[in-house]
Amino acid sequence: MKALRTFFMEDWLESFRFKAKYNLGESGGRPRKVKDLIHFSELQYNDAFYEFMEMKLCDSPNRGREDLRKIIAQFHPGAEIDNVLITTGTSEALFLLFRHLNPKKIALAMPAFQLLYELPLSLNSEIISLPIRYNEIGKPFIDEEEWLDIINTQKPDCLLINNPHNPSGIILKKEFLNNLSDTANKIGCNIIGDEHYRFLSSQNEILGDTIYKRDENTFVTGSFIKCFGVPGLRIGWCVGPKKALDALQNEKNYTTHTVNPITEWLSYEVLKNTNSNLFKMIKKEWLENKYILNEFISQSKTIYGVSPEGGLVTSLGFKNANSIDETNKLTEILLKKGIFTLPLSSMEFGSLDFQNLNTYKNNPLSNINKGYGFRLGLGIETHLFSQALREIEEALT
Repeated sequence: MKALRTFFMEDWLESFRFKAKYNLGESGGRPRKVKDLIHFSELQYNDAFYEFMEMKLCDSPNRGREDLRKIIAQFHPGAEIDNVLITTGTSEALFLLFRHLNPKKIALAMPAFQLLYELPLSLNSEIISLPIRYNEIGKPFIDEEEWLDIINTQKPDCLLINNPHNPSGIILKKEFLNNLSDTANKIGCNIIGDEHYRFLSSQNEILGDTIYKRDENTFVTGSFIKCFGVPGLRIGWCVGPKKALDALQNEKNYTTHTVNPITEWLSYEVLKNTNSNLFKMIKKEWLENKYILNEFISQSKTIYGVSPEGGLVTSLGFKNANSIDETNKLTEILLKKGIFTLPLSSMEFGSLDFQNLNTYKNNPLSNINKGYGFRLGLGIETHLFSQALREIEEALT
Protein backbone atom coordinates (compact mmCIF):
# COMPACT_ATOMS: atom_id res chain seq x y z
CA MET A 1 0.00 0.00 0.00
CA LYS A 2 1.45 3.35 -1.07
CA ALA A 3 1.64 6.39 1.19
CA LEU A 4 -1.51 8.50 1.21
CA ARG A 5 -1.39 12.05 -0.10
CA THR A 6 -2.32 15.05 2.02
CA PHE A 7 -6.04 15.09 2.86
CA PHE A 8 -6.57 18.56 1.35
CA MET A 9 -10.07 19.15 2.69
CA GLU A 10 -9.16 18.17 6.25
CA ASP A 11 -6.34 20.72 6.38
CA TRP A 12 -8.86 23.48 5.60
CA LEU A 13 -11.35 22.17 8.15
CA GLU A 14 -8.77 21.91 10.91
CA SER A 15 -7.56 25.44 10.24
CA PHE A 16 -10.96 27.15 10.51
CA ARG A 17 -13.65 24.90 12.03
CA PHE A 18 -12.98 25.96 15.63
CA LYS A 19 -12.52 29.70 15.16
CA ALA A 20 -14.86 30.81 12.37
CA LYS A 21 -17.86 32.94 13.32
CA TYR A 22 -19.93 30.86 10.87
CA ASN A 23 -18.64 27.38 10.16
CA LEU A 24 -20.23 26.54 6.82
CA GLY A 25 -17.40 24.24 5.76
CA GLU A 26 -18.51 21.12 7.60
CA SER A 27 -20.34 18.24 5.96
CA GLY A 28 -22.36 17.33 9.05
CA GLY A 29 -25.04 18.78 11.30
CA ARG A 30 -24.41 21.22 14.13
CA PRO A 31 -22.81 19.58 17.19
CA ARG A 32 -25.33 18.08 19.63
CA LYS A 33 -24.84 17.67 23.35
CA VAL A 34 -25.22 14.29 25.01
CA LYS A 35 -28.14 15.63 27.05
CA ASP A 36 -29.89 16.66 23.81
CA LEU A 37 -29.52 13.15 22.37
CA ILE A 38 -31.00 11.68 25.53
CA HIS A 39 -33.80 14.23 25.87
CA PHE A 40 -34.97 14.26 22.25
CA SER A 41 -34.67 10.47 22.02
CA GLU A 42 -37.31 10.58 24.79
CA LEU A 43 -35.23 8.84 27.45
CA GLN A 44 -35.47 9.60 31.15
CA TYR A 45 -32.41 11.46 32.46
CA ASN A 46 -32.29 9.50 35.70
CA ASP A 47 -32.49 6.14 33.94
CA ALA A 48 -29.88 7.15 31.35
CA PHE A 49 -27.55 8.56 34.01
CA TYR A 50 -27.80 5.38 36.09
CA GLU A 51 -27.15 3.15 33.07
CA PHE A 52 -24.16 5.28 32.07
CA MET A 53 -22.62 5.26 35.56
CA GLU A 54 -23.05 1.49 35.86
CA MET A 55 -21.54 0.76 32.46
CA LYS A 56 -18.46 -1.46 32.46
CA LEU A 57 -15.66 -0.12 30.29
CA CYS A 58 -14.81 -3.48 28.82
CA ASP A 59 -14.46 -4.39 25.16
CA SER A 60 -17.67 -4.51 23.18
CA PRO A 61 -18.30 -7.64 21.09
CA ASN A 62 -15.95 -7.71 18.11
CA ARG A 63 -18.80 -7.36 15.59
CA GLY A 64 -20.70 -4.83 17.72
CA ARG A 65 -23.46 -5.36 20.27
CA GLU A 66 -26.27 -7.52 18.92
CA ASP A 67 -29.20 -5.20 19.60
CA LEU A 68 -27.49 -2.38 17.67
CA ARG A 69 -26.61 -4.67 14.77
CA LYS A 70 -30.21 -5.90 14.67
CA ILE A 71 -31.51 -2.33 14.28
CA ILE A 72 -29.03 -1.57 11.48
CA ALA A 73 -29.93 -4.82 9.72
CA GLN A 74 -33.57 -3.68 9.71
CA PHE A 75 -32.51 -0.52 7.84
CA HIS A 76 -31.31 -2.77 4.98
CA PRO A 77 -34.12 -5.05 3.73
CA GLY A 78 -32.97 -8.66 3.56
CA ALA A 79 -30.04 -8.19 5.95
CA GLU A 80 -29.62 -10.12 9.20
CA ILE A 81 -27.37 -9.57 12.23
CA ASP A 82 -24.52 -11.56 10.66
CA ASN A 83 -24.56 -9.14 7.72
CA VAL A 84 -23.61 -6.16 9.93
CA LEU A 85 -20.20 -5.10 11.24
CA ILE A 86 -19.94 -2.07 13.56
CA THR A 87 -16.93 0.15 12.81
CA THR A 88 -15.26 3.31 14.06
CA GLY A 89 -17.05 5.58 11.61
CA THR A 90 -17.62 5.01 7.90
CA SER A 91 -13.98 5.87 7.19
CA GLU A 92 -12.83 2.68 8.92
CA ALA A 93 -15.53 0.65 7.19
CA LEU A 94 -14.37 1.91 3.79
CA PHE A 95 -10.69 1.47 4.65
CA LEU A 96 -11.24 -2.17 5.64
CA LEU A 97 -13.50 -2.79 2.65
CA PHE A 98 -11.10 -1.36 0.06
CA ARG A 99 -8.24 -3.42 1.47
CA HIS A 100 -10.38 -6.56 1.37
CA LEU A 101 -11.71 -6.05 -2.17
CA ASN A 102 -8.41 -4.63 -3.49
CA PRO A 103 -10.00 -3.37 -6.73
CA LYS A 104 -7.95 -3.16 -9.92
CA LYS A 105 -10.39 -0.68 -11.49
CA ILE A 106 -12.98 1.27 -9.50
CA ALA A 107 -15.71 3.46 -10.98
CA LEU A 108 -17.22 6.26 -8.92
CA ALA A 109 -18.94 9.61 -9.28
CA MET A 110 -16.47 12.47 -9.59
CA PRO A 111 -15.84 14.94 -8.03
CA ALA A 112 -15.89 13.03 -4.75
CA PHE A 113 -14.89 12.97 -1.09
CA GLN A 114 -11.13 12.42 -1.31
CA LEU A 115 -11.06 9.24 0.79
CA LEU A 116 -13.24 7.45 -1.79
CA TYR A 117 -10.58 7.64 -4.50
CA GLU A 118 -7.45 8.19 -2.42
CA LEU A 119 -7.59 4.80 -0.69
CA PRO A 120 -8.03 2.88 -3.99
CA LEU A 121 -5.17 4.91 -5.52
CA SER A 122 -2.92 3.85 -2.65
CA LEU A 123 -3.76 0.24 -3.58
CA ASN A 124 -2.74 0.92 -7.20
CA SER A 125 -6.34 0.96 -8.44
CA GLU A 126 -7.28 2.70 -11.66
CA ILE A 127 -9.93 5.37 -11.08
CA ILE A 128 -12.77 5.47 -13.62
CA SER A 129 -14.73 8.73 -13.40
CA LEU A 130 -18.52 8.80 -13.63
CA PRO A 131 -19.02 12.52 -14.37
CA ILE A 132 -21.14 14.87 -12.31
CA ARG A 133 -21.45 18.20 -14.10
CA TYR A 134 -22.98 21.57 -13.21
CA ASN A 135 -25.17 23.37 -15.74
CA GLU A 136 -25.11 27.12 -16.34
CA ILE A 137 -27.29 27.88 -13.30
CA GLY A 138 -25.14 25.67 -11.09
CA LYS A 139 -27.46 22.67 -10.86
CA PRO A 140 -25.60 19.33 -10.76
CA PHE A 141 -26.67 16.61 -13.16
CA ILE A 142 -25.61 13.23 -14.48
CA ASP A 143 -26.09 11.52 -17.84
CA GLU A 144 -27.43 8.09 -16.86
CA GLU A 145 -26.71 6.59 -20.29
CA GLU A 146 -23.15 7.88 -20.11
CA TRP A 147 -22.59 6.25 -16.72
CA LEU A 148 -23.95 2.89 -17.86
CA ASP A 149 -21.89 3.05 -21.06
CA ILE A 150 -18.70 3.81 -19.10
CA ILE A 151 -19.33 0.85 -16.78
CA ASN A 152 -20.10 -1.51 -19.67
CA THR A 153 -17.08 -0.34 -21.68
CA GLN A 154 -14.46 0.03 -18.94
CA LYS A 155 -15.62 -3.03 -16.96
CA PRO A 156 -14.44 -2.03 -13.48
CA ASP A 157 -14.23 -4.75 -10.85
CA CYS A 158 -15.66 -2.35 -8.25
CA LEU A 159 -18.44 0.27 -8.48
CA LEU A 160 -18.82 2.81 -5.67
CA ILE A 161 -22.13 4.67 -5.33
CA ASN A 162 -22.10 7.63 -2.91
CA ASN A 163 -25.80 8.40 -2.44
CA PRO A 164 -26.77 11.13 -1.53
CA HIS A 165 -23.62 12.48 -3.11
CA ASN A 166 -21.02 14.67 -1.44
CA PRO A 167 -20.38 17.42 -2.59
CA SER A 168 -23.22 17.83 -5.14
CA GLY A 169 -26.22 16.80 -3.02
CA ILE A 170 -27.58 14.64 -5.86
CA ILE A 171 -29.88 11.71 -4.99
CA LEU A 172 -29.89 8.87 -7.50
CA LYS A 173 -33.36 7.59 -8.41
CA LYS A 174 -34.33 4.10 -7.27
CA GLU A 175 -34.81 2.88 -10.85
CA PHE A 176 -31.33 4.07 -11.79
CA LEU A 177 -29.83 2.44 -8.68
CA ASN A 178 -31.37 -0.84 -9.85
CA ASN A 179 -29.94 -0.31 -13.35
CA LEU A 180 -26.49 0.32 -11.89
CA SER A 181 -26.75 -2.79 -9.75
CA ASP A 182 -27.89 -4.94 -12.69
CA THR A 183 -25.13 -3.60 -14.94
CA ALA A 184 -22.47 -4.25 -12.31
CA ASN A 185 -23.72 -7.79 -11.72
CA LYS A 186 -23.56 -8.58 -15.45
CA ILE A 187 -19.85 -7.77 -15.58
CA GLY A 188 -19.05 -9.45 -12.24
CA CYS A 189 -18.39 -6.19 -10.43
CA ASN A 190 -18.48 -5.64 -6.67
CA ILE A 191 -20.72 -2.78 -5.51
CA ILE A 192 -20.15 -0.44 -2.56
CA GLY A 193 -22.93 1.88 -1.47
CA ASP A 194 -21.61 4.78 0.64
CA GLU A 195 -24.85 5.95 2.28
CA HIS A 196 -23.89 8.06 5.29
CA TYR A 197 -26.51 10.74 4.38
CA ARG A 198 -29.35 8.24 4.07
CA PHE A 199 -31.17 9.68 7.10
CA LEU A 200 -31.48 12.99 5.22
CA SER A 201 -32.42 11.83 1.74
CA SER A 202 -36.21 11.87 1.81
CA GLN A 203 -38.63 14.62 2.79
CA ASN A 204 -41.24 12.17 4.03
CA GLU A 205 -39.53 8.87 4.81
CA ILE A 206 -37.12 8.17 7.66
CA LEU A 207 -34.62 6.64 5.25
CA GLY A 208 -33.94 7.09 1.56
CA ASP A 209 -33.37 4.28 -0.92
CA THR A 210 -30.46 1.88 -0.45
CA ILE A 211 -28.51 -0.05 -3.04
CA TYR A 212 -28.18 -2.96 -0.59
CA LYS A 213 -29.08 -6.44 -1.78
CA ARG A 214 -28.32 -9.62 0.08
CA ASP A 215 -25.80 -11.19 -2.29
CA GLU A 216 -22.07 -11.88 -2.34
CA ASN A 217 -21.09 -8.74 -4.28
CA THR A 218 -22.93 -5.86 -2.60
CA PHE A 219 -21.71 -3.87 0.41
CA VAL A 220 -23.10 -0.75 2.09
CA THR A 221 -21.35 1.57 4.51
CA GLY A 222 -23.26 4.06 6.61
CA SER A 223 -23.68 6.01 9.80
CA PHE A 224 -25.96 8.58 11.41
CA ILE A 225 -23.25 10.80 12.87
CA LYS A 226 -23.16 13.45 10.10
CA CYS A 227 -26.94 13.73 9.81
CA PHE A 228 -27.39 14.01 13.59
CA GLY A 229 -24.41 16.27 14.32
CA VAL A 230 -22.51 13.76 16.47
CA PRO A 231 -19.26 13.02 14.60
CA GLY A 232 -17.52 12.66 17.96
CA LEU A 233 -19.29 9.34 18.46
CA ARG A 234 -17.19 7.90 15.60
CA ILE A 235 -19.54 5.04 14.83
CA GLY A 236 -20.42 3.50 11.49
CA TRP A 237 -21.19 0.16 9.90
CA CYS A 238 -20.59 -2.09 6.95
CA VAL A 239 -23.42 -4.30 5.71
CA GLY A 240 -22.55 -7.21 3.43
CA PRO A 241 -21.97 -10.96 3.13
CA LYS A 242 -20.87 -12.66 6.36
CA LYS A 243 -17.73 -14.27 4.94
CA ALA A 244 -16.37 -10.91 3.78
CA LEU A 245 -17.25 -9.24 7.08
CA ASP A 246 -15.34 -12.00 8.90
CA ALA A 247 -12.24 -10.95 6.95
CA LEU A 248 -12.85 -7.26 7.70
CA GLN A 249 -13.24 -7.98 11.39
CA ASN A 250 -10.01 -9.97 11.43
CA GLU A 251 -8.11 -6.96 10.09
CA LYS A 252 -10.00 -4.68 12.48
CA ASN A 253 -8.65 -6.80 15.36
CA TYR A 254 -5.19 -5.41 14.57
CA THR A 255 -6.26 -1.75 14.78
CA THR A 256 -9.31 -0.37 16.62
CA HIS A 257 -10.46 -3.88 17.59
CA THR A 258 -13.89 -2.81 18.92
CA VAL A 259 -16.06 0.29 19.20
CA ASN A 260 -16.24 1.51 22.79
CA PRO A 261 -19.36 0.52 24.81
CA ILE A 262 -20.37 4.12 25.60
CA THR A 263 -20.59 4.97 21.91
CA GLU A 264 -22.55 1.80 21.15
CA TRP A 265 -24.95 2.45 24.02
CA LEU A 266 -25.71 6.00 22.87
CA SER A 267 -26.05 4.86 19.27
CA TYR A 268 -28.52 2.15 20.22
CA GLU A 269 -30.62 4.59 22.26
CA VAL A 270 -30.70 7.06 19.33
CA LEU A 271 -31.56 4.53 16.63
CA LYS A 272 -34.04 2.30 18.43
CA ASN A 273 -36.87 4.86 18.17
CA THR A 274 -37.06 6.35 14.68
CA ASN A 275 -40.28 8.15 15.63
CA SER A 276 -38.58 10.14 18.38
CA ASN A 277 -38.49 13.92 18.54
CA LEU A 278 -34.79 13.74 17.66
CA PHE A 279 -35.50 12.26 14.22
CA LYS A 280 -38.26 14.82 13.64
CA MET A 281 -36.07 17.76 14.70
CA ILE A 282 -33.16 16.72 12.48
CA LYS A 283 -35.45 16.45 9.44
CA LYS A 284 -37.24 19.74 10.22
CA GLU A 285 -34.02 21.76 10.49
CA TRP A 286 -32.69 20.20 7.28
CA LEU A 287 -35.82 21.12 5.30
CA GLU A 288 -35.85 24.65 6.73
CA ASN A 289 -32.22 25.30 5.79
CA LYS A 290 -32.78 23.96 2.28
CA TYR A 291 -35.68 26.41 1.88
CA ILE A 292 -33.62 29.29 3.31
CA LEU A 293 -30.80 28.57 0.87
CA ASN A 294 -33.11 28.40 -2.14
CA GLU A 295 -34.66 31.73 -1.20
CA PHE A 296 -31.23 33.29 -0.77
CA ILE A 297 -29.93 32.01 -4.12
CA SER A 298 -33.02 33.24 -5.97
CA GLN A 299 -32.20 36.81 -4.87
CA SER A 300 -28.40 36.77 -4.60
CA LYS A 301 -26.28 38.95 -6.86
CA THR A 302 -23.05 37.17 -5.88
CA ILE A 303 -23.77 33.43 -5.51
CA TYR A 304 -25.45 30.84 -7.76
CA GLY A 305 -26.32 27.15 -7.50
CA VAL A 306 -29.01 25.05 -5.81
CA SER A 307 -29.86 23.48 -2.47
CA PRO A 308 -28.91 19.80 -2.14
CA GLU A 309 -31.53 17.16 -2.91
CA GLY A 310 -30.10 15.08 -0.07
CA GLY A 311 -27.46 15.39 2.60
CA LEU A 312 -26.01 18.49 4.17
CA VAL A 313 -23.69 19.91 1.49
CA THR A 314 -23.96 21.54 -1.90
CA SER A 315 -21.47 23.16 -4.28
CA LEU A 316 -22.07 26.82 -5.15
CA GLY A 317 -20.36 29.24 -7.52
CA PHE A 318 -19.20 32.85 -7.29
CA LYS A 319 -20.94 34.91 -9.97
CA ASN A 320 -17.96 37.26 -10.25
CA ALA A 321 -15.18 34.66 -10.43
CA ASN A 322 -13.74 33.60 -13.77
CA SER A 323 -10.40 32.25 -12.59
CA ILE A 324 -8.96 30.42 -9.61
CA ASP A 325 -7.17 33.61 -8.50
CA GLU A 326 -10.45 35.54 -8.40
CA THR A 327 -12.04 32.62 -6.54
CA ASN A 328 -9.28 32.60 -3.94
CA LYS A 329 -9.65 36.36 -3.37
CA LEU A 330 -13.39 36.02 -2.73
CA THR A 331 -12.79 33.08 -0.40
CA GLU A 332 -10.29 35.19 1.52
CA ILE A 333 -12.82 38.02 1.84
CA LEU A 334 -15.28 35.61 3.46
CA LEU A 335 -12.64 34.23 5.81
CA LYS A 336 -11.74 37.74 6.97
CA LYS A 337 -15.42 38.22 7.83
CA GLY A 338 -15.36 35.00 9.88
CA ILE A 339 -17.30 32.99 7.27
CA PHE A 340 -15.70 29.63 6.58
CA THR A 341 -16.71 27.80 3.41
CA LEU A 342 -14.75 24.94 1.86
CA PRO A 343 -13.00 25.89 -1.42
CA LEU A 344 -13.88 23.53 -4.26
CA SER A 345 -10.17 23.36 -5.07
CA SER A 346 -9.71 21.41 -1.80
CA MET A 347 -11.93 18.73 -3.33
CA GLU A 348 -9.85 18.86 -6.54
CA PHE A 349 -12.55 20.38 -8.76
CA GLY A 350 -11.09 21.22 -12.15
CA SER A 351 -8.50 18.43 -12.05
CA LEU A 352 -10.36 16.20 -14.52
CA ASP A 353 -10.66 16.84 -18.27
CA PHE A 354 -14.46 16.80 -18.35
CA GLN A 355 -14.59 19.53 -15.69
CA ASN A 356 -12.74 22.03 -17.89
CA LEU A 357 -15.12 21.92 -20.84
CA ASN A 358 -17.53 24.81 -21.37
CA THR A 359 -20.36 22.72 -22.83
CA TYR A 360 -21.77 19.21 -22.72
CA LYS A 361 -23.89 18.03 -25.66
CA ASN A 362 -24.14 21.69 -26.74
CA ASN A 363 -25.48 22.77 -23.35
CA PRO A 364 -23.46 25.43 -21.48
CA LEU A 365 -21.76 24.47 -18.22
CA SER A 366 -20.91 26.67 -15.25
CA ASN A 367 -17.56 27.53 -13.70
CA ILE A 368 -18.40 25.40 -10.66
CA ASN A 369 -17.00 22.49 -12.68
CA LYS A 370 -13.64 24.29 -12.82
CA GLY A 371 -13.62 24.93 -9.07
CA TYR A 372 -14.63 28.60 -9.05
CA GLY A 373 -16.77 28.32 -5.94
CA PHE A 374 -17.16 26.58 -2.60
CA ARG A 375 -18.86 23.71 -0.83
CA LEU A 376 -21.50 24.97 1.60
CA GLY A 377 -22.65 23.06 4.67
CA LEU A 378 -26.28 23.36 5.80
CA GLY A 379 -25.71 21.96 9.27
CA ILE A 380 -25.98 25.04 11.50
CA GLU A 381 -29.02 26.48 13.32
CA THR A 382 -31.59 28.00 10.99
CA HIS A 383 -31.36 31.55 12.38
CA LEU A 384 -27.54 31.48 12.16
CA PHE A 385 -27.74 30.04 8.65
CA SER A 386 -29.94 32.94 7.49
CA GLN A 387 -27.64 35.41 9.16
CA ALA A 388 -24.51 33.85 7.61
CA LEU A 389 -25.99 33.99 4.12
CA ARG A 390 -26.86 37.67 4.56
CA GLU A 391 -23.29 38.39 5.64
CA ILE A 392 -21.93 36.48 2.63
CA GLU A 393 -23.95 38.71 0.33
CA GLU A 394 -22.85 41.86 2.12
CA ALA A 395 -19.19 40.84 2.10
CA LEU A 396 -19.17 40.03 -1.63
CA THR A 397 -21.31 42.92 -2.89
